[in-house]
Amino acid sequence: MKRMRMLALAVLAAAVLLAAAPAGPAPTAAFKECLECHGDKSIEKALPGGGTLSLYVDEKAYRGTVHGKGACTTCHSDAKAPHGKLAKVSCGTCHPDAEKSYAGSTHGKGYAKGNRDVASCASCHGKHEIRKAQDPASRTFHLNIAAVCLACHKDRAIEDKYGLPGQKVMEAYEKSVHGMALKKSGLMGTAVCPDCHGNHAILPGDQPRSATHRQNIPTLCGKCHSGILEQYEASVHGKGMRAGIAESPVCTDCHGEHTITKISDPASPVFAKNIPKTCSACHEKEGISSRYALPKKRFATYMESFHGIALEYGMTKAANCASCHGFHGILPSSDPASPVNKANLPRTCGKCHPNAGPNFAKGAVHVEVTAQKAMGVFAVRVFYTIFISALVILFVLHVGLDLIGRWRRRERAEEARKE
Repeated sequence: MKRMRMLALAVLAAAVLLAAAPAGPAPTAAFKECLECHGDKSIEKALPGGGTLSLYVDEKAYRGTVHGKGACTTCHSDAKAPHGKLAKVSCGTCHPDAEKSYAGSTHGKGYAKGNRDVASCASCHGKHEIRKAQDPASRTFHLNIAAVCLACHKDRAIEDKYGLPGQKVMEAYEKSVHGMALKKSGLMGTAVCPDCHGNHAILPGDQPRSATHRQNIPTLCGKCHSGILEQYEASVHGKGMRAGIAESPVCTDCHGEHTITKISDPASPVFAKNIPKTCSACHEKEGISSRYALPKKRFATYMESFHGIALEYGMTKAANCASCHGFHGILPSSDPASPVNKANLPRTCGKCHPNAGPNFAKGAVHVEVTAQKAMGVFAVRVFYTIFISALVILFVLHVGLDLIGRWRRRERAEEARKE
């Protein structure tokens, strides 16, 4: 019991000492020595191309940064008063893992070749103002990072010099569902550049190790949209992608990349009126349909149907591809769980047609009107095409003859009046 009381007193004493301790260490003599020059707001360095660079360091601001407890010589180990040109600071001395990732990235390789247009540590994190990513004042804070990336990626000179994606691509992100959630709503959960492209190990999308490589897109999007990823993985598209079928669609094929907008946006590829065109981008390709034995002319046969015609004329409630086949969990019609399996068609059609019964499953849905595949429909179409064409011709002929008759009667009347 006595030992426990002594231990409690020791803990209490330690707590008192910690509370009485200053928030951070007092500036070292070396730091004060640096500030004798760098604490002067007028101190500058002439740049080779003209202009000047401020060398002023705000002591109070620096002390509030992630490195603020250290001294200048922690990074500038070769600094001695007075000093000449200092060697480049190596962030990798303290951050070896980040340096290794950066060195293998697109930015790191460009920088190693002497290209100073590419992003370096300071470009993203800053120099003397580096703060933790959780700090709202940090350049790498979630709500600030997109602006940091766009500082280079919206620079037209850099874009033209290196053939980067155009301004429209960058502006598209700002107007996308992710960009608007960031800019207007300040949502911390919205996707920003590093969430998709990575932090230090940014690689081109055509490299298999890249986070944005086609094979990795579902997993990438699934970090935020886990429920949808689960449905996609079980679908015919997801299984095809995992089997190495490169043509299998991934999230970006349907939703876009930087241009992702709400499904209620008429410009969205998954807006109700646009879904048939989005799906047909793959399903109307001769190479894909032949290679994987897929039914052909799905888009054409849909657009000739009542649903397709209604949709084309603006009736967005009309059934489209996703209404019947599903969205992310698309399955082949042979699968008992598929909404277009014959056993499930009455229920699927019943979503719009409450009285749908077994007869809905009897007829073909995508009807290709040819003599070989649908003789009855073909014959009716030919009959009505001939009948209506003949009717229109006879009507035009009737109107024409009537006009000629009126013209002749008018002439006779005028001749009779003259006589």
